[in-house]
Amino acid sequence: MRSARPRPRGRGALTTHRATDDLSFRHDARWRRVLGAALPLHRRAPRARPRAPRRLRLRHGLPVLRRSGARARPRRARRRRRSALAVSDLRRQIAAIVEKDRARTSRQGEAGRGEPTEASVTPGPPGATEPSRAAEGSPAEAAGDTAAEPQSGIAGSTQPALRRGFRSASRADARPFEVLERRIDVGDLGLEVVGRGAVDPLLVAHLGLRGEPPARWQDILFLDTETTGLSGGTGTYVFLIGLAHFEDGEVVLRQHLLSDIGAERAFVAVLGTELEPYRACASYNGKSFDLPLLRTRFVMTLRSELTVDESHLDLLHPARRLWRDRFGSTSLKQLEDSVLDDARTADIPGALIPDAYFYYLRNRDPAVIAPVLEHNARDVISLVRIADRVARAVLLARAGRAPDHAPAAFALARGFERTGETDAAFACYESAYYDGDNPLRLKLALAFARALERRGDLARALRLLETLLALGLGSPRWREQAEARVRRLSRKRWRTLDRAS
Repeated sequence: MRSARPRPRGRGALTTHRATDDLSFRHDARWRRVLGAALPLHRRAPRARPRAPRRLRLRHGLPVLRRSGARARPRRARRRRRSALAVSDLRRQIAAIVEKDRARTSRQGEAGRGEPTEASVTPGPPGATEPSRAAEGSPAEAAGDTAAEPQSGIAGSTQPALRRGFRSASRADARPFEVLERRIDVGDLGLEVVGRGAVDPLLVAHLGLRGEPPARWQDILFLDTETTGLSGGTGTYVFLIGLAHFEDGEVVLRQHLLSDIGAERAFVAVLGTELEPYRACASYNGKSFDLPLLRTRFVMTLRSELTVDESHLDLLHPARRLWRDRFGSTSLKQLEDSVLDDARTADIPGALIPDAYFYYLRNRDPAVIAPVLEHNARDVISLVRIADRVARAVLLARAGRAPDHAPAAFALARGFERTGETDAAFACYESAYYDGDNPLRLKLALAFARALERRGDLARALRLLETLLALGLGSPRWREQAEARVRRLSRKRWRTLDRAS
């Protein structure tokens, strides 16, 4: 048998960090495959190879110096420095979180706190149906004040309910994956429309539904994923997925956590079994990120095709239409702060989540994964609440109470036109026109004039367009369209007057 020779370490070979602390990350080939493009990797800078002297290019008898190489070398050095700073900053933040949580956990143990309550944990192997006993050690309680601080948006009795159910395997009793379940009452979340009664097909069309609308709110699955990176493709893993649905007046939140990368096939098998009954889902930018990644993982593990997104409700698009012009950003954190009035006070940064997960894979420290679980739970619950806020705005506009913010009223008016609700569209157009500025008035003037024409108010439509044309507003193309509409309205008005006479 041939003896295995040690792998030579030549120029540019990957280095293994020999750090003094236990938070260092090995950058060998196996971790590169797992991490994908999630984390910047250290490489030893390749040594400069001696090159033969190049012939000087001559222009008008004078040598021409090439500046591309001189520019590229400092640029590569700056990229390496930024990469090293990013990784060291992530490690420092994780170290601070871990030390803080360990200190608080030790203080809680000295104070003699009681045993944590048990939660339902579905066993890892596929095909098992009976729930298993929860493993000892709660990541949420081990996280100390990070998980113990009250979250204002999930009020009152839902605070223990959101934190209840966090269980993680110890180092000696590690399971390949876990399913954590929590239940929250619909009334505690302040829901008024979503989750109550039957589904209005026109209402879910305003929420951005693509596909056949479901008959009940219980048939819609709200989902959010946490991944090892944002690049997508086969190198990015989905290690945590939060699923929420309505059942008996409660929001049932189930989180699937992959505790071992090697068990991804069994993890996806159990996940596919849970997704199978649903044909409609709701997400936040899931059409571009979450669902394509899930579909990729299903293909990589030789599972059947994903069918949960046959009808997809992506709430990012209605949220942008309603609130982007008002708040600038439409991220979930921004909407929680501005729309839901529920800012996150203790939340792990999104850039830290892949690093925290891989640290958890090596050390099985529940204090590291608990903030990630809480972050994912807050994302899913906020998704349900934002859907309710959008639905509430639509119902108020139908009743004649258009939003005070003119761009939001304009967005709702266009949605009402798509669904054929002309009266609600006219009310929103009118509110947006008189509350908005001149650029917004130019955007909606032609549509508002058409709405006035449908209602038979030709004189008002003419005055509206003639006023904007007299002010010299708009681009040449817009003015051409407005003049054509004015001629059409004038002819129609004269015909109406002739009939009346």
